[in-house]
Amino acid sequence: MLDPELESAYRSTSYSVIVPGREPISIRCGARCMPLDLLLAESRATDWAFITACNPRSAPLDEDANAERMMRLEMVVRGRGLNCFQGEGQADDGDWPPEPSLLVLGISEADAVSIAREFEQYAIVSGSRGGEARLVWTDAGPDGEAAE
Repeated sequence: MLDPELESAYRSTSYSVIVPGREPISIRCGARCMPLDLLLAESRATDWAFITACNPRSAPLDEDANAERMMRLEMVVRGRGLNCFQGEGQADDGDWPPEPSLLVLGISEADAVSIAREFEQYAIVSGSRGGEARLVWTDAGPDGEAAE
């Protein structure tokens, strides 16, 4: 069974994205995001994922270690020819520091989960143009099984 507190924390987070020349885009699990749909249409992409490399398995690392992990994540994403934008996850209650992340356009959910596993992440936020943002667990999750 998934850790209910961890799931609640992920669902009670705003996933914001910085797109040059635009207002920040705010993504919430279970909600559709019109500015993200517009960005996807302009980029001729259908699928997207919000991924971090920070704090593997929800164990806090220092800023330098997280920055190095994020640099490696961006290299992996760009090495696959994918477009990405800087962002961060910010917990509604402020109990967890903002977590640097990437919004990756044109990535399948399976590929995003695979990358998240490489970086020992419990979950990603993923979706498709016109749909709601979904919390997707990886098999690196606290219960050892992938689940939505």
